[in-house]
Amino acid sequence: AVRVISRLQSLPGGDIGVLCDTLVEDVQKLTGYDRVMIYRFHDDDHGEVVSEVRRSDLEPYLGLHYPATDIPQAARFLFKQNRVRIICDCHASPVRVIHTDELKQPLCLVNSTLRAPH
Repeated sequence: AVRVISRLQSLPGGDIGVLCDTLVEDVQKLTGYDRVMIYRFHDDDHGEVVSEVRRSDLEPYLGLHYPATDIPQAARFLFKQNRVRIICDCHASPVRVIHTDELKQPLCLVNSTLRAPH
């Protein structure tokens, strides 16, 4: 982690593309995930994959644009509130979130980074 921070601090300022590329590379090295992406919402709410590192046998998403309608407004709100989303296994069966009935308010998962793929 110290090397990653040092590497990020040594990057030239002002180039967001270099920063994004460095981040996805470092996150992939730290986690071993098959794919790491940075996704950008444009002013018109359409999305774009602006940086990606992936296993060579996976289809690339880099440069793909998705219409604003592709991500529902509620999901877009969650992305903007919590800018990191981790899907450990996209083939895993979803599990139900169980909480106690003693909670005074419903369980809020807005700040949860561990998510299901769908």
